[in-house]
Amino acid sequence: MMDEYYVGDIDPSSVPSKPKYTPAKQAPYNPDKSSEFIIKILQFLVPLLILGLAVAVRYYTKSS
Repeated sequence: MMDEYYVGDIDPSSVPSKPKYTPAKQAPYNPDKSSEFIIKILQFLVPLLILGLAVAVRYYTKSS
């Protein structure tokens, strides 16, 4: 069935060997990044706080 597509045999000496996996080097852990963590938390929480305050003000002024 596939005889018309047969080109030839593969020469095993011409096939490159599979490279050994070497994991990427990780940067050493720096515990002095607590200020960056606080900034990321604030960047998430401050907009939520503003949104919650806006919804509360709208709800309060609508009910009065």
